[in-house]
Amino acid sequence: MIKEFKEFMMRGNVLDLAVAVVIGAAFGKIVDSLVANIIMPLIALIFGNTDFASAWEWNGITYGVFIQSIIDFLIIGFAVFMFVKIVNKATFGAFEEKEVEPEVAEEVLLLREILEELKLQDAKEEQKYLREED
Repeated sequence: MIKEFKEFMMRGNVLDLAVAVVIGAAFGKIVDSLVANIIMPLIALIFGNTDFASAWEWNGITYGVFIQSIIDFLIIGFAVFMFVKIVNKATFGAFEEKEVEPEVAEEVLLLREILEELKLQDAKEEQKYLREED
């Protein structure tokens, strides 16, 4: 049972997932700091207040919390988009699979050459026939 657990934990996709979770948590802290310390103060300059949660309430319905969540989601989504775009530009498609042209048998290549020659001969005969009619 311990051996199976060790094999499960050492498989590549489990380790990749663990690394992704750790990096995602760290990136989340960066985005939270970006939102709290840079973007929200800029929004405060426009609206005068960034505490939507307590400021925007109507009859006990705190729609300000919902608006704050939407703003956070949009900012985080944009930050992730920019991060992925930068990584893609930096790696120059290193993670993309390149299409491998299937290997064609020699017989198929010879048959294609014969077909092309027959088409050329047919075109020449057709031109000769058209000249004879004129």
